[in-house]
Amino acid sequence: MYKTTWLYIVLIMLLLLPAAKAQPGNQWTDTLFVDGPNLEHLSKYLSFWVDSSGKAGIEEATAALRNGKFKHWTHYSTLNLGLNPKPLWLHLQVKNIALEPGTYWWALYSHADTVEVFEKKHTTWQAIDTILYARRLSDRKIKVRFAATSVHLKPGEHSSLLLKVQNYRHTQHAITDFTTPGHNLLWEKKFYWYVGLFSGCFLLTGLISLITGIVLRKKIFMLFGVYLLLILCMNLMEELMVPVVSNKFIFYFLARSHSLPVAIVALSIHYHIILYILNPAKTTKLIRRLSSINNVILVYGGIYWLSYFLFMDTFHHGRWPYNMLWNLGIAAIFIIMLLTVLMIFLSVYKKKYWLIVAVAAILLLYFNPAGYFLNYAGIIQYYNITYPNYFYWIVIAEMICIGSILAWQYKKTEREHYELIKQNALQEERILQREIEILEEERKQIARDLHDDLGTTLSATKLIITNSYAHDKKLVNMITRANTDLRHFFNQLSLSDLHEFGIVKLLRWKVNECNSIGTIHFMFISIGEENAIPISLKLNILRIGTELLSNVLKHSKASESTLQLIIEPGQVLLMIEDNGTGIDLSKTRKGMGLDNIGARVQRWNGEVHISGSQSGTTTIITIPLIHKT
Repeated sequence: MYKTTWLYIVLIMLLLLPAAKAQPGNQWTDTLFVDGPNLEHLSKYLSFWVDSSGKAGIEEATAALRNGKFKHWTHYSTLNLGLNPKPLWLHLQVKNIALEPGTYWWALYSHADTVEVFEKKHTTWQAIDTILYARRLSDRKIKVRFAATSVHLKPGEHSSLLLKVQNYRHTQHAITDFTTPGHNLLWEKKFYWYVGLFSGCFLLTGLISLITGIVLRKKIFMLFGVYLLLILCMNLMEELMVPVVSNKFIFYFLARSHSLPVAIVALSIHYHIILYILNPAKTTKLIRRLSSINNVILVYGGIYWLSYFLFMDTFHHGRWPYNMLWNLGIAAIFIIMLLTVLMIFLSVYKKKYWLIVAVAAILLLYFNPAGYFLNYAGIIQYYNITYPNYFYWIVIAEMICIGSILAWQYKKTEREHYELIKQNALQEERILQREIEILEEERKQIARDLHDDLGTTLSATKLIITNSYAHDKKLVNMITRANTDLRHFFNQLSLSDLHEFGIVKLLRWKVNECNSIGTIHFMFISIGEENAIPISLKLNILRIGTELLSNVLKHSKASESTLQLIIEPGQVLLMIEDNGTGIDLSKTRKGMGLDNIGARVQRWNGEVHISGSQSGTTTIITIPLIHKT
């Protein structure tokens, strides 16, 4: 009995074996049955045919369908024909098994230039829709970013559909689905949120970085801003968001742009950003050569982009110039990636943190603008496309890291620059102080010589005149005035009084002296602690104050004048006002010694402000106290 049982089992297995062998790995079904939202992969139901002649119409396509020329492809995969300038025909049969009529969308997520839709009505095929890629959302029959056609099915109705896809400038690599509008839009809303959020981040950060670079005149910030804006352009193009753009100019610009040259330019700029961040202590000759090659590729990417923009209408995969640019562009991408790897290695191989940088470099090379394009185009699919894409997260992380590093390096550079300016200022101050010391020594020597020679002579002359010509009052007054002026000149040449009495007392004496020799009533006001003023600056203030008082005496025709010295924590102000007739700066500048005053003030990074009217003149001199010793 056991032998008989085993015999039956063996016979059954032998009978089932041919059937198992005959069972194909992929079972294709002629008709897609729908009764509402559909999640099935259309690769089980679709068939395709490539029109090698490039001229076939609906009659030739239906003949090819009848003759079995339409083929299937592997289940749960995307049809990828690469560069295919010939029209692609897709066939789908669908039947509504619901008890109610339904409306469905057949969607094609592709960069195809045109998609023509045909439906079989009874025994004839009729064109029901034509969808253009370069058409804004507001001008489309169905207001969505992708190519979509609407199919209305009654209960139990069967429909046969054909799509003619013409894609002349991108790879024939498209995802397609068939579902209800509500189900499609439910997913699309999430997609818009994801893409919109990341696009907004790229746009905002890119503009801020670009404006910052322009204002601060920092090339690296401008490069980073341009890089993020290029990523934004690629994002809009690859995610089929160009039709959503409402601005006509931006839409026209993006519709006539291609992701490949944009990726080349973005990757070349990315090379320079990484080089700046790594900041090799010594740029080797090899790194300079790598950078030169990268710059050549950057120029090529720009030429490619411009050529595509200008001649897009005549550019397609059926013409050799476009194929040449395309192939060179793909090669350029891999060359830039190799250049970036070599540059990173040469920059960090001797540093302690080379392993961390190497890991970061691999991530940047794995998820970069070029990889993003190659993956979406189906040329090299080394990671699954998700929403949001991994690349977006990498760009966000890169944006935060690079932004932080750039800000830190910029702050460090500015700090070093400030320290350098400070050191230069201190050095200039020492030189200035030494010059003043030398000048004062010369003045003292001149004062001593004049005192010993001319002073003695004048004193002897005064003695003779006083004794012999006492009756000549005019002559006595003249020699007395000359003697007084000479003594005043000695004081001007010497700093001894400045050290002994200070700037406030000396200016007050100058004011009192002016009151004694003129018809103008002078007042002096001092506010602040004069110890805050360096001795070398005190001398300049004294000279300037004397010149200002002299100007009022000679030119103002005033009856009253006030000289003010105001010492604040960060600056010193010297101000003089009068109630005279005002001055004409264009005529009296040289005679009033304003050039000398301006030169003295400028040496201390100060400013001179003069305002005059018929009711008087006001002169304000502001000098910062940055040279305090």
